Amino acid sequence: MKKGSVVKLLSLFGLLLLLFAGTELLFRSLLFSQWPVLEPLRNPSLYADASSSDDFWKLRVAFGGKPVSPKDRLLGYLHPKIAPGTYRHTQAEALGSRIPVLLFGDSFADCSTPPEECFEGILNADPSFAEKYYLINYGVGSYGLDQIYLLYREVIQSYPRAVVLFSFLDEDMDRCILTMREGQKPYFTLDEGQLQLQGVPLEMSGEAFFAGNPLHINSYLMRLLLYGVMGKAINANSPINPTTTEKKALTRAILLKVQEDLRARDIPHLFLVFEGLHRTWKRPLNWRIEFLDELFAEYKIPHVWAREIVEAETHKETFDLRDYVYSPHDHHPSYTSNKLIAEHILVWLQSSGHQSQP
Repeated sequence: MKKGSVVKLLSLFGLLLLLFAGTELLFRSLLFSQWPVLEPLRNPSLYADASSSDDFWKLRVAFGGKPVSPKDRLLGYLHPKIAPGTYRHTQAEALGSRIPVLLFGDSFADCSTPPEECFEGILNADPSFAEKYYLINYGVGSYGLDQIYLLYREVIQSYPRAVVLFSFLDEDMDRCILTMREGQKPYFTLDEGQLQLQGVPLEMSGEAFFAGNPLHINSYLMRLLLYGVMGKAINANSPINPTTTEKKALTRAILLKVQEDLRARDIPHLFLVFEGLHRTWKRPLNWRIEFLDELFAEYKIPHVWAREIVEAETHKETFDLRDYVYSPHDHHPSYTSNKLIAEHILVWLQSSGHQSQP
């Protein structure tokens, strides 16, 4: 190629770079302005994956969302029924001499339904359960698997006679790699296979935390192309998402740590895995369920799938999702779903090996 042609190509390339940089700067300034025409583009999911990137949650605040300040220096946000620091639950006052059944989890454990239609309401009102047991619901909305484990670790030492139901939504695996959601949260990293707790103690206000942790997006136009146009191919549900390997490693380490601790304490326990009920009767299963199924089998971890409980009581041809979710706008399990799962828990408790006091 002649020298003159090379110079022309380099000049054209430089011109294109300048044009792109100028367009990027203009787009960025308009995106964070108050110009109403661009309001549809002020959607964090167009630039980042909520299940894989802190940038999604930073953008949520940058686009006007209110950051949540920590309620607890270890866990961040807590359910109002759980006291910061001591983690004593208001339900514990009614325990008496009965065996505590501790339910850990996220909003699928905490429920969108009223308390009387959630697990504690259903089981504690059942005479065949309440004569011997009392369920205390430690579910906290928005928790990741890491926070569920941390709350379990802080609480379990106060209940030496407990039975444990360790629940989580399959997507809670994804939250392990995040350092924030609506607010700051603790998180783990792995050092030679060992869990290392990071980000604690949480002392900053929500506003100060987000101000001190700026976005790391070099090009909003490229992100818009990547997530706005190609999002389904690379989002957290795709097994080729680059964060999937890290999520699996953290999940394995956390679940094995919980299982090891439960066995060391000789505590009867059951792992309860929730999935979005819109997947009921649908195959193939997503990568999270396949991974968990292999993990549970390898380490002989006692578990149950909430989806399978629902499927066992329904028929594929007549299944209507609306009967099993709280509302068309809130796909948390309904009272019908909660009751089916609660009945399964009761049968498990009454089965061989769970009759004696721990």
